[in-house]
Amino acid sequence: MVESISENSDIIGMLGKVKENILKELSYSEKSTAELSELLKINKTAVKEHMGYLEMKGYVRSYFRGDGRGRPSKFYEITDRGIELFPKKYVAFASLLVDTLEKEIGKEKVNVILAKVADRLISEAGWKEGGIVSSMSRSEKIQKLEDFVAILNRLGYYARLEKTPDSVRIVRHNCIFYELAKTNKKIICGTLGSDMISGSLDTNFSIKEKFSDGGKKCVVEISV
Repeated sequence: MVESISENSDIIGMLGKVKENILKELSYSEKSTAELSELLKINKTAVKEHMGYLEMKGYVRSYFRGDGRGRPSKFYEITDRGIELFPKKYVAFASLLVDTLEKEIGKEKVNVILAKVADRLISEAGWKEGGIVSSMSRSEKIQKLEDFVAILNRLGYYARLEKTPDSVRIVRHNCIFYELAKTNKKIICGTLGSDMISGSLDTNFSIKEKFSDGGKKCVVEISV
């Protein structure tokens, strides 16, 4: 019988114990319905029901395989999407990487690297620079900011633009680096977050609220 994934794993609450064990078995190798039935000690009908759900979600794929004798058997294999359900240590790795880089090459060089990361992140999301924002009219600046907010939303920030007669604010209701920012806020919020704005908009701004300081959102006030 397959060993359980940790009880704290998201996969258990999301899929249930049997589906969790099915995915773990498939992470070792592809299996037939009969093999899964024997390994998990459940009948084939139950296996098929679980597999139907997992296949519909894109966590597994099925195919037929025969040995030249009789009807081909249906086999299942885990997909990349299914593998992503298992616990990952991306945040811990990134945090250790940033800490090690600071010790090896210094904060100044790390900041230069993060500025390039910010530029690439925005660029790959579709941002196209055009004109110097500081020399634009207010209406042109606001249009540019709206375009920038659209790019942030492509990245998953759930951002919106708040406009008043005196100021314009970008309000981000999600931080795509949230877990990393909690332990590296000077780097993520102070450098990477700031460089995404300054490198893309070329205008004065100030950060009024941050997730890493306990806020429920990130608020950036832009000079227009």
